[in-house]
Amino acid sequence: MQRLNTLVSAHFFTLTKFGIVGAITAGIYFLVMWIANSLIGLHYIVSVTAAYLISTTFHFLANRHFTFGAVDESHANQLLRYLVMWVVNYAITIIIVSRCVKDFGLSPYMGAFISIVATVITGYLFSRFWIFRGRGIRT
Repeated sequence: MQRLNTLVSAHFFTLTKFGIVGAITAGIYFLVMWIANSLIGLHYIVSVTAAYLISTTFHFLANRHFTFGAVDESHANQLLRYLVMWVVNYAITIIIVSRCVKDFGLSPYMGAFISIVATVITGYLFSRFWIFRGRGIRT
């Protein structure tokens, strides 16, 4: 527990910025999902995919510039590493949303919310220690 407290204290500002970016990203995600699913009538998996694509574009750029200030490294290198995280978190998202809807009778929105909670930790760890690890990181 002491080690966790030390880790959180050492990265408080970065975690705060990551949380702000995450909250805005979630807002974009749910707005796009609602438009795609409820207004246009697309299947929930297509809606989740569209929401994921659009919101993670913002997520990448905001974390690169605002959260981690990692603009010294090549955009392309970071983007390639981000795509690895994107695939991992997208797979987690699709599995969770599908299971929530099919196995538990929950709405796709609840499944999406649960998947966001599940991918926050992997997203932060990937971003902080691998994707945006360059010298430009401000913590």
